[in-house]
Amino acid sequence: MAWLSAIPDLLTAAGFLLIWMRTDLTGAQWVANGVATMLLEFFVVHASGFFAVILYSGVSRAKRSLYLAGLASLYLLMIAGYAFGMRAWWMLGAFFWLTLGRGIAIWTSSPRDDREQLQWVAMSSWAASVACYLGAVGASVTMEWPAHGVTPEVIQAAGFSGGGEWETQPYRALVAGALYFSIIGVLRPLIRMALVRRKA
Repeated sequence: MAWLSAIPDLLTAAGFLLIWMRTDLTGAQWVANGVATMLLEFFVVHASGFFAVILYSGVSRAKRSLYLAGLASLYLLMIAGYAFGMRAWWMLGAFFWLTLGRGIAIWTSSPRDDREQLQWVAMSSWAASVACYLGAVGASVTMEWPAHGVTPEVIQAAGFSGGGEWETQPYRALVAGALYFSIIGVLRPLIRMALVRRKA
């Protein structure tokens, strides 16, 4: 069952690879969406550690829901700034979906669940996400990567106009996404299985 949780991440990694390799099939807009997704993932990774503490704290479900709503509102304000600047309002919906998933976890968790074990798994997964995200971003900007389908014409059509590394060479963000989601997709189930086995 732990490996089922890897499917969304691995599918996302495959999507990044497809956009990078065959931009002629996906279109220039998906290059821009890929860069925006990696920016959104920064907020998701940043928030996940706080969400884990809230989810598996000893307070009541009502208080956990209230804390989660307040924290999510702060992140939504920050993401709204990016969404406005990039004209990518779907980022708000994506983050709302993440928050909704955490809320469902609060209301469906059983009082018999080993909260200490669940918190260890969540915090370890968060630490791995931070390390993998920083490593993937670092590798994308410090190593040489082929542009493949992300040609100058595609970059112009995607609407990039800034001077940042990911805007002048957006294929580097696609590389980071492919690396990050493929590694974390495999690492999270391994962490869960290792910690559950150790705690058993």
